[in-house]
Amino acid sequence: MNKFVAVRQYLQDGIPDSFMSGSTIKFKATLSQRVALFFLSPLFPWLAALFAASLVITTIDVADDLHWSIQGPGLTFDEGFNIEVGVFLARSFQLAGTSSFHPETLQEIYSNPLYNPDHPPLGRIAIGATSEILNHFLPVETGQPYLVSYARVASAIEFGLLVLIVSLASRRWFGPVASCASTISLICMPRLFGHAHLASLEMCMCLTYTAFFLSLANRCKWDDRIGLRQMLIPGFFLGLALLTKIHAVLILPVVLVWFLWNWGLRSLIPFVFLCIVGGVVFFVGWPWLWSDPLNHLNEYFSRATERSSLNCFYFGTKFADTDVPWHYPFIMFLVTMPLGFLGAAVIGMTNRTDDENSKHALRDKRSQLIFGAWLLPLIVFALPKVTVYDGVRLFLISFPLFAIFVGLGAKRIVHRLQMKSGEFTIVALTALALAGPIYNMVTLHPCHLSYYNEAVAGLWKANDLGFETTYWGDSATPALLEAAAENIPEGAVLEVAPVLHPLQLEFMRRGSWLRNRPDIVLKAYDDSRRDLSPYVLVIRRKADPWKSLTPPPEGAERIAAVIKQGVVLAEVLKLPAKIADPQLAE
Repeated sequence: MNKFVAVRQYLQDGIPDSFMSGSTIKFKATLSQRVALFFLSPLFPWLAALFAASLVITTIDVADDLHWSIQGPGLTFDEGFNIEVGVFLARSFQLAGTSSFHPETLQEIYSNPLYNPDHPPLGRIAIGATSEILNHFLPVETGQPYLVSYARVASAIEFGLLVLIVSLASRRWFGPVASCASTISLICMPRLFGHAHLASLEMCMCLTYTAFFLSLANRCKWDDRIGLRQMLIPGFFLGLALLTKIHAVLILPVVLVWFLWNWGLRSLIPFVFLCIVGGVVFFVGWPWLWSDPLNHLNEYFSRATERSSLNCFYFGTKFADTDVPWHYPFIMFLVTMPLGFLGAAVIGMTNRTDDENSKHALRDKRSQLIFGAWLLPLIVFALPKVTVYDGVRLFLISFPLFAIFVGLGAKRIVHRLQMKSGEFTIVALTALALAGPIYNMVTLHPCHLSYYNEAVAGLWKANDLGFETTYWGDSATPALLEAAAENIPEGAVLEVAPVLHPLQLEFMRRGSWLRNRPDIVLKAYDDSRRDLSPYVLVIRRKADPWKSLTPPPEGAERIAAVIKQGVVLAEVLKLPAKIADPQLAE
């Protein structure tokens, strides 16, 4: 058999079982062909998931805690809340032992004042349990109640699982080429990769949201009718999503429309049953609801809509979070998704799923559901008066499912190129598509949340166009704080700007690199104070700037900075002595 024809057949159909069982290939493959065979093997999804989780875990350290990890992003504003509640729950379950399964014990734990019910418990339990398990087997003496670096490993594991389920589902539905492309694109989405480094709920939400839609699409694809039994596994994942974050409510309208479109009114009973199964899992999994279900549910949903306002910076203007222009989620998605992935996904959405005799992609039931699950979060956050802030964080759940369309488009491109070009063209095009995101992931590390794609010429041009360059405090990296500490005298005060929550400084004392300099006193910067310290940590969040620090006042000395692609994301300044007098401050 001709060598190129043989590898082309493998690209079309996957690697034969005889090859995977160890039999010898009948031809001598080139290096690129052998690489292609590796990427298309059934082991690839598992190896890719392990690689993705390992890559994050080895780039996650927040305070020089781990000898097996290099320095990662700085402590974000929200991580402390998630870690403290998660560690409290994990330790409570550990102390209770087998009695943790007793309803009275569970209600006692969840009624404790130390438990904060602002979010459901699943994501935080994962964070706390991971931290406690790692601290038990690999103890690190810090004198603090928890280790942020260990807590972050939960998101890394969830990222690996996310890569695995997307890769396996895509392979089963659309073949090895689509699966390989979906997997690589998912790992190489800089914003998603950045969130995988943080002890936050976003990665757990992405995992449960994606798992639900993949399980439902898999259960409902082949039958012209749907039954109650098919709703059990998706209903379980619906409950897990509801137990993670309020964003899970977006699942229901997508499923209802999809059911009615494909199965008509006869799908209402399965839909109601799906909701019941998900609701039961949600209720059973959150004992805080048990004592007073109606009032606690009302409190939970009210808290989600009646939170304090945050600012959002967009196209050079500062907006209140409920006044952001409607096009914000669409524009932000377009400029934070690598350009090559966008092009491949458009092809995947607008072409046939397989060969020339197959359906249009969006006539396939599975693709319809995945498309709706990707699009609806963007639409919801474009509605008037819906709260929007923090870059793409609130609609990050759209990113993993988008990777499936990237894989479909890539498969279509590869098949076309096989008919008209050689393997060199395929390799060159693949390298070109991955060059941008991989280059940015390397050069932006560990500030991946500041990524912008080639459509706006990267971070430096996005800064000129008026996009937010850093929003969550991750740019206050361990390297920045360590470098600044060398020039801050013992017992000095370090002002921090901005401070968005009273506990932000306490979290920094406990969890950031500054834990290694307990003598430094942290205070919230306020230029009206007469006792203002000359040392100021400025996180260049454009939504909440201090005029007296933007730009740095004349005579200020920069003693450390995080500069990525020519843009200052955070810096530590030594202010001139006169700034301590508020009458002289700008």
